[in-house]
Amino acid sequence: MKRWIVLLIILCGGLAGCQATAANPATSDSRGVMTKHQVLNLATVRPLTTLDADKMTTFGRLNNTIEGLYQTNRDGQAALALAKSVKVNAAKTTYTFTLWKDSYWSNGYLITAHDFVYSWRRALDPRTKAPQSDLFRGIQNARQIITGRLPAQRLGVQAVGNFKLVVRLDHPMAELPQKLAYPLFGPQNEAVAKKYGKKYATKPEYQVYAGPFMVSRHGNTRNCWHMVPNPHYWDRKHVYLQRINVKVYHNQRKAWADYLAGKLDEVRLLTKTNVQHYEHKDDYTARPYSRMVTISYQQYGPSATINRLLQQRGARLAISHAIDRKAFARETYGSTSIPAQGIVPAGLSRGMRGTADFANAQPEQQTLKYQPQTAKKEWLAALKTIHQKRVTLTLSYQDDANGHLMATQLRRQLTQQLPGLTIHLRRLPWVVNTRAQPLNGDLNLSTLRAQYADPLAVLSRFTSNSTANTSYWSNADYDRLIEQASTAPTFNAQRWRTMLRATGILMAEQGVTPLIQPASTYLVNPHLNGVQFNTIGTQSNFKGAYFVK
Repeated sequence: MKRWIVLLIILCGGLAGCQATAANPATSDSRGVMTKHQVLNLATVRPLTTLDADKMTTFGRLNNTIEGLYQTNRDGQAALALAKSVKVNAAKTTYTFTLWKDSYWSNGYLITAHDFVYSWRRALDPRTKAPQSDLFRGIQNARQIITGRLPAQRLGVQAVGNFKLVVRLDHPMAELPQKLAYPLFGPQNEAVAKKYGKKYATKPEYQVYAGPFMVSRHGNTRNCWHMVPNPHYWDRKHVYLQRINVKVYHNQRKAWADYLAGKLDEVRLLTKTNVQHYEHKDDYTARPYSRMVTISYQQYGPSATINRLLQQRGARLAISHAIDRKAFARETYGSTSIPAQGIVPAGLSRGMRGTADFANAQPEQQTLKYQPQTAKKEWLAALKTIHQKRVTLTLSYQDDANGHLMATQLRRQLTQQLPGLTIHLRRLPWVVNTRAQPLNGDLNLSTLRAQYADPLAVLSRFTSNSTANTSYWSNADYDRLIEQASTAPTFNAQRWRTMLRATGILMAEQGVTPLIQPASTYLVNPHLNGVQFNTIGTQSNFKGAYFVK
């Protein structure tokens, strides 16, 4: 059955004698209110360096060119996309996906199960070095492939004919559908990759696309690139934008000038001053997103004395208790950011029947409270242990829009509250965060992002064997609890409690110190409708976007 017929049945379901003409069209289908000029102009700070999903550490606008077995819906949950259906065995260790037979690449070729097998194996191949390969852990043999003990061909994924994909797991994974909605798990066309070899995905003409848009071959430069509708996308009739222009801005003032001149349809508000000035305007929007600003501790650095200091739980607690997170948020991102309640961001995952936010339920929240007197006592005790009265630490930060401001605010708070502490700032060139970014200071200010809608997207990073755990904090009980949650067959109350116990250990030990959860704040053309803003994974889906008159 063709997919458009299935969609029509869904629209008509429950209505006796439903006719196609009787169905009320969705708002985004109302072409009568659309403008003729459907061109979206966007800004970015990142040049287009690759179109290879395996080489990306963040997908940004390019998520609109990728579609996988699942996609994230407007509720933040995983909904079937290129997969028509899925069957799961009783042990919850084998997923059998049946793919639609009318899904095509942008070159008109069928998307098949073989494209997924090739893509996933390629991501784990050591010659590819996909920076987010840890996300495959749990799929059969992925752990051994990542560590080099098995070849990528042993990954537990198999094509049975063109339209049946079998995925075998090392253990049950309740979070698997949420993971598979992330673009890294999308298909790749083996024939195209082999045809172009080293040129593959280096330019638009050396790549094909499964999503609603494709990168245009024309008019692209390092500072400007374009997306146009994929003519062979299965739901092409519900893609309304004629073109998406993405321009790289190295100067925020220029982006502002272009937005005010009507040359951009969206501009990011990066400072608290801008947020405060525009937060009551009609085109202002604040989008929650599952990210957390954190401090990571280098416990095995070049200085034995500093190592002994930061390996002490009391020293890390002192740093956490010395921070007034509300003031830190107010002075950096402004009123839209939320003081951390734990390492898991608000809105990432809800409990059974969607009744409770995991973030609110996190234990050991007192470890994140501003307690300057407690902080002073803990700090002096930690200094006494290493026989020092004074210590100098480096605080590294990325040179992005808020990096320096956050670093200076953090230095001010810590040196005011912790006796004998001097902090030197170390500015690092801005790079897209990876799951295994090395630490460059004694204290390291960075932003953690969740790729899928489950607490494990964050908690799994801090296990002893995670390549993302670059501070090498380790706790056997924490590892055991994360293993239990990772192998749970379903989302249930026991799994929920297990993850809460794990985050309680992490916070009690301050293996990492969460600070704030910043929202993404923008000014957006009020005539732009139909954009799906996600709170996890990739932020903006423009498939159904359109301009109204």
